[in-house]
Amino acid sequence: MIEKTQAQILKHHGGDGDHAREMITRSYERRHDIDFWEFWNIQMGSVIDHGDLIMDLGAGIGQFVNDLALRYPENTVIGVEAAEYMLVAQLPLPENARMLLDDLNDPRDLFSEGKVAAVMANMLIHELNQPVRLFQRVFAWLKPGGRFCLIDLVRQPLEAYLEHKFPEGALWKEPVEKCAIEGVFQHFLEHNRYHTEDLIYMLKACGFEVVDLTENQRTVRLVVEKPLPLRQ
Repeated sequence: MIEKTQAQILKHHGGDGDHAREMITRSYERRHDIDFWEFWNIQMGSVIDHGDLIMDLGAGIGQFVNDLALRYPENTVIGVEAAEYMLVAQLPLPENARMLLDDLNDPRDLFSEGKVAAVMANMLIHELNQPVRLFQRVFAWLKPGGRFCLIDLVRQPLEAYLEHKFPEGALWKEPVEKCAIEGVFQHFLEHNRYHTEDLIYMLKACGFEVVDLTENQRTVRLVVEKPLPLRQ
């Protein structure tokens, strides 16, 4: 039930949906800078033909959906979001774009197979109970040669995570509220679900082929492709 997923997402965001929406919205431009769009044009834009569908999963208020719709006026852009506190603040979108409410832990069969050219999931996968059903659905939606871009947090040592949250060892040197410590450790579990190799394993098991991989200590940017059919 989507209500269970909505409650899960709200808990993940500290119980304050408005704050989560503000933080995610405010960081959008930083996360979608010139370097990002150069990457997108090379790795994702190259497989998009006129008339293809483009999708953004975990679309928030629709900022990326809006940008894609403006950049690809001959295409339809679909954003999918489960959190109501995101959808109530949805941006006004161009005519070739729309937002859908759906549970990405177990997405509905929204489109016919092979109709989508490019799918983005930016900081979504770590919020799911499991990504298998989503990966399978994305593979079905994509046309042969279509691509799926996944940007997400990957597993890191506890020391690195705590240093990121409490710079210069503040956790050990300064008084910190018990609830704050518990919150950080809970997020450590949620933000450290998978190694890069785990994501690649699941995606390959669904039929995808890896075409691009960029990773650092905290995040991975992974592009996979639905293979073209073999010629007889």
